[in-house]
Amino acid sequence: MNYFIRIFFCGLLLIACGAVNQAVAEADEYVLPIAQGEYQGIPYMSGGASLDARKQLDAESKNYSLKLVFAGKNGEYLSDIKVVILDRTGKKVLDAVSTGPWFFCKLPPGKYTVSATMGKEKRSRINIGRGQSTLRFYWAESDY
Repeated sequence: MNYFIRIFFCGLLLIACGAVNQAVAEADEYVLPIAQGEYQGIPYMSGGASLDARKQLDAESKNYSLKLVFAGKNGEYLSDIKVVILDRTGKKVLDAVSTGPWFFCKLPPGKYTVSATMGKEKRSRINIGRGQSTLRFYWAESDY
């Protein structure tokens, strides 16, 4: 009798492990959505919280002229970054919030000032030409 009870509980344990394994597999397949928007005719998209999301963004980003990357100085990716881009005359051409560590926008060729804010504001100037340009912004942990 004791033998059958052990077999029964081992069987239950195997079923429970299988259910947990299935739940973990389904959770691994979930990819956070890419946020897309437009500001005054300038399309943008952001995301990249997971490796799969970064792969998806990378595949969809070929026609975007500017890529922004946001990270802490110790390497962790950051999100919820306020992005403001001014043209060379100081006119605001983009105002958005990046939902992940990668942000892409389609700017026409020209000179721009990019401002990224997460607690502390970071600024950088860039000249957009052909192809895709990349700016990386890094914050110390004490800045956010």
